[in-house]
Amino acid sequence: MSRKNHETDYATALENEYARWDELFTKGGSDPFWTDGVNLELTRNHILYYKAQLAKQENSLFGLPEVYYRETPPEVDPNYMARPDEIRENARKAMEIIDADENLKFVREQFPSLSEQQKKQYCLPAIINYAENLRRAIAADDLIIMRRYENPEHYLESFESAAIRIRDPQSTRRINDNLTVCDPEDDEDICDDFGEECSETEQTVDEPEEDFQLRLF
Repeated sequence: MSRKNHETDYATALENEYARWDELFTKGGSDPFWTDGVNLELTRNHILYYKAQLAKQENSLFGLPEVYYRETPPEVDPNYMARPDEIRENARKAMEIIDADENLKFVREQFPSLSEQQKKQYCLPAIINYAENLRRAIAADDLIIMRRYENPEHYLESFESAAIRIRDPQSTRRINDNLTVCDPEDDEDICDDFGEECSETEQTVDEPEEDFQLRLF
């Protein structure tokens, strides 16, 4: 790769990172575990890194690209979340939809009469906990978890899937592939992992995907 092309790559990457920073700051992201503030700081590190790479290059003929001279975004509180009031309102609406869901009501009613094997095969504790997880998040004003529920369709599909299985255990092989289920023949860890998403303490998570070199800068 020529030096000119390499410089163009860094300049384009820098443009993209500025655009990402602006998007995160105004609209927020969709990271299920980390605040917008954390991701903004990572993006800021990217910007600093690409600027440093551009500055290292000998570029006397063309000069540094215009984006290089754009002001570096400020540091942001790591707890920062964009559009917090919108997230809260969407979570409230999602809670109403979930609580009114007939499939979830049916699953809850049938849960005590099912065997422990059925409960685990159908991932019922995790599925039921979807609703309680959101309820706890609203009470604790946990914007990260509440943001996961802004589009509750995925959770409604899980309730429907569970209800289908309870009504007809033989339907396992006929459920639409888009529905979230745990296959009884799958490894038991699948259901365990599925349940972790709705566990009360979601502390053991990986950092956002990040280029190691950029993370160290």
